[in-house]
Amino acid sequence: MTSAAVQTEIEAPWEASAKQAEFQRAIEFEVLYGGAAGGGKSDALLVDALGLHQGAILKRNYQALLMRRTYPDLKDLIDRSLALYERLPGAKYDKTEHIWRFPSGARIEFGHAQYESDRFKYRGRAFQYFGIDELTLFPTDTVYVYLMSRVRSVDASITCYVRATTNPDGPGSKWVKDRFRIPLEGTATRFEVEYDDPETGAKIRRTRRFIPARLADNPYLADTGYRDTLLMLPEEERNALLLGRWEQHQVKGAYYAEQVQKARAEGRVCKIPILPHLRVHTYWDLGNSDHTSIWFLQKVGGENRWIDCYENRLKPLHHYVEIVQQKNYLLGKFYLPHDAEEIRLSTKTLQKPQGQSISQMLQEMLPNADINIVPRTPDIIAGINQVRNLFPTYYFDEDRCKDGLAAVENYKAGWDEQRQVFSNTPVHDWSSDYADAIRQHAQSEDAGGGTSSGSKFKRNKMRTGWRTA
Repeated sequence: MTSAAVQTEIEAPWEASAKQAEFQRAIEFEVLYGGAAGGGKSDALLVDALGLHQGAILKRNYQALLMRRTYPDLKDLIDRSLALYERLPGAKYDKTEHIWRFPSGARIEFGHAQYESDRFKYRGRAFQYFGIDELTLFPTDTVYVYLMSRVRSVDASITCYVRATTNPDGPGSKWVKDRFRIPLEGTATRFEVEYDDPETGAKIRRTRRFIPARLADNPYLADTGYRDTLLMLPEEERNALLLGRWEQHQVKGAYYAEQVQKARAEGRVCKIPILPHLRVHTYWDLGNSDHTSIWFLQKVGGENRWIDCYENRLKPLHHYVEIVQQKNYLLGKFYLPHDAEEIRLSTKTLQKPQGQSISQMLQEMLPNADINIVPRTPDIIAGINQVRNLFPTYYFDEDRCKDGLAAVENYKAGWDEQRQVFSNTPVHDWSSDYADAIRQHAQSEDAGGGTSSGSKFKRNKMRTGWRTA
């Protein structure tokens, strides 16, 4: 069946604007669409996933994955799909599995990955089309890059594509801008990226493309008053959402944004070699139904070099111990938060036996570990200021620490709506656990910044000294 024949049998469920049609005609493997608000991004992605130009939904082997970061955001995309896909003959939606099924056996699946560890839900899967709506809501490229590795096909008649849409704002705006080489003005880009195959030595080339779209490109929103609404926004938001400019996004109330930007400007976010003869100290934030986060530090002269980080959720304690051991670092001290000593700490996820603290569990798993308990700070803002003071000594590996650094950069104060001021309490969100873990360093006596209470460290009495092979 030719593409022309397919086009006569499958009618698009809506009429595309000129800019949306340009997006759907794109032949590059990886394409980003959007920029300003109102360009019809979600509709364009939903229709593009049908693969009408190659008759994809007429083929049994075709599977597409459409994603947003959180389920509440995903629900909006699903609701819009109900209005579009139900016009297609035989299309049926499974609301339990969030999958559209077509008479041929083709499927379009909806998913979300609020936490970066959620990407492993798709391990072993294969998709011929992968699309993310609102890409800059993903703080790092971890989920995006991992799921690109799931894009493959055993059916030679199906061409695989990776597609995304976005506005210029959001916590991930920097990495998205860099990946697609988008200029400040938000104009179109198209370029080749070359990869070396380490086994065969072959050069692999893939093309990336950014297609900008603005409100003026969407005739369906003309004369609706939406432009007037965007004109009322503060300058930074107006430049992004109306003009499609990719200026540096400032997180409102961010504690460490200025320090991270300065670290980048001074070259302290870079490739850091791991020195095998130096010990690696770990700083932890423990989660129950939440994340457990770990930072890995080497001290070189007056430099605090963050060489690695790790975070996961809903895992038992031995999982994190195995991760630490598998990295094969020359391990030094373990710094745990104050509640690691509390027997009453509820640790359903970490699977703590009744009457035993996390520090005791960790000591049993690592009998020779040098475990240190960081005293609780009576004032979290004081601890945050200690991190700020030490930041000029911080260096971050740009690859191994990218997830943790993104969290630190987006860690922010809450907003008191009634008083219209930022509160003294940080927002507890995806960024909190990495930020809390790095604060253990600043609050530790050995960091050189003292502790907020002036008290000494408590060391586990079972310690006999750490040794590594």
